[in-house]
Amino acid sequence: MPDMPSGRDWTEHERSMWTELWESGQATQWNDSFVPIVAMYVRITCDAFSGRVTSGLAAEARYYADHLGLSPAGLKTLGWEFEREGAGMGELDTVPTAHSLDIDARRARLTA
Repeated sequence: MPDMPSGRDWTEHERSMWTELWESGQATQWNDSFVPIVAMYVRITCDAFSGRVTSGLAAEARYYADHLGLSPAGLKTLGWEFEREGAGMGELDTVPTAHSLDIDARRARLTA
């Protein structure tokens, strides 16, 4: 995991979020060039949780989340799928994307 960028004092919550993000499955697809983007996402998101962001910065956080693969829309756009825990025990091997199952198949899974 890369170090957080210097130049400011990072809060404990920001440091915790940084660690969680860099330990996520998505981080396996990031390299050091993602450090500033992840840092901006952490900063804006933590500020949003405390109510200290503008609507423009909130939009930036959504943009970063999509481009980092941290949102459902971002995962779909990037074509990323995650293996389910317990795969091979009668469960699906991957999380289905919205276009991979028709509505009848979804209903069948819900009632099974």
